[in-house]
Amino acid sequence: MENNNWNWYENATPNVGNNTQQPAGNNFSGNYGESGNQGSRGKKERKHVATWTQLIICMLVMALIGGGVGAGAVYFATRGQNNQQALNNAGSTVVTPPDATGGPAENSAGTGSGNGPSASPSSGINMSSGSSTTSTGDTGSIIRTCMSSVVGIDIEQEVSNGYAMFGYGQSESGATSETVGSGSGVIVTSDGYIVTNNHVVEGADAIKVHLEDGTEYPATLIGTDSYTDLAVIKIDAADLPAATLGNSGDMLVCDMVYAIGNPLGVLASSVSEGIISGLDRVIKIEGQEMTLMQTTAAVNPGNSGGGLFNSKGELIGIVNAKSRGTDVEGLGFAIPIDSAKQIIMDLIDLGYVSGRPYLGISMQNISIRTTSNSGNNGSFFPFGSYGSYGYVNRVQVVGIEEGSAAEQAGMQVNDIIISLGSTEINGSSDLSTLLYEYKVGDTVTITVQRGTELLDLSVTLGERTKA
Repeated sequence: MENNNWNWYENATPNVGNNTQQPAGNNFSGNYGESGNQGSRGKKERKHVATWTQLIICMLVMALIGGGVGAGAVYFATRGQNNQQALNNAGSTVVTPPDATGGPAENSAGTGSGNGPSASPSSGINMSSGSSTTSTGDTGSIIRTCMSSVVGIDIEQEVSNGYAMFGYGQSESGATSETVGSGSGVIVTSDGYIVTNNHVVEGADAIKVHLEDGTEYPATLIGTDSYTDLAVIKIDAADLPAATLGNSGDMLVCDMVYAIGNPLGVLASSVSEGIISGLDRVIKIEGQEMTLMQTTAAVNPGNSGGGLFNSKGELIGIVNAKSRGTDVEGLGFAIPIDSAKQIIMDLIDLGYVSGRPYLGISMQNISIRTTSNSGNNGSFFPFGSYGSYGYVNRVQVVGIEEGSAAEQAGMQVNDIIISLGSTEINGSSDLSTLLYEYKVGDTVTITVQRGTELLDLSVTLGERTKA
């Protein structure tokens, strides 16, 4: 016989006081069936004469029994219909009854998504769903909300207390940590991920973050990208006021914007008002070409890494540059958030930017002495030689990752990179810019100087797979 609610109820709540095991398949045995009289059947029974009183009592008992059975049938039929209706309304969701201890019902339809264990850290970023850039609320209230999502950043480095000469000097134990620079950042997730500029945190031995309310946190560097001048750091905090990322592609010249940051490193949560004065400006910063938004909002040292917000309070740019000319005013620049979004998400989730050509080297910029008649495209000036000489900037390899494209091509530590393809390399920014013009899997020729010898190395570009 098929199981039903009665069977479940009896299993969950035994009949107290009756320890006799009842035959299976009879839902009512032990309650309304005969008990202990099975051997008396077939015998001649004695006749009894019932009195009117007994007949009346018997009829009343039977009426009560019949009413109870009828009411029970209606109840369970109705409950079955209600349960079926609930299942229909819930679709594929299956709800099991409470367990024998009275625990809550359990939903077996799944654990959901968004905040589950499989969700990536960048899923906490708030993205704007609208395309309008026009504010419909109180501007002051909107901007004050934006201010709470912008932080001040202090950069600390180990500084020796003594004088060092020819590699000798104060030991590490005599070094102290000092604040050597300041910048800004924008909180992009409520659990503490903060976007800033790469040049703000580059070379830091320690990073400190100051919230709008003055609370200070040590920060961990999550990932950097010198090519786009973006970086992500994280503080150990919760329920932070994260900014909403807008759509910089919707901005038009003359749209109102607000730059919020930490100018001069001491004026935290400063707001300057301006307009978008130019879109897709291609400018070169320290040898690196970047496509940026131009704004009239006042930008000063310490604003780097701060936010450029539209009138709706959405983050539409990361402030990163200004013109330093003494006769120049109102020329600030910001990285458009549309080009920064995927970089930020990669840095949060991976610690690096995916899909980029990758050599697998550590490098440093150097200046080397050259002679005009050496004919070696910038080789070291040979001691004892005569003639005019000068200096050129080059990139020196100081480390090579095992199994990387550079190692497979035969590149070695201390090699000096002279050119990539037919283009001369005058610094690490040159190398990065040229490298990102290629795709993963492309084969390029890199000319290096090893000692006094020039070598052409054929390199098949790889892809970064770890931070």
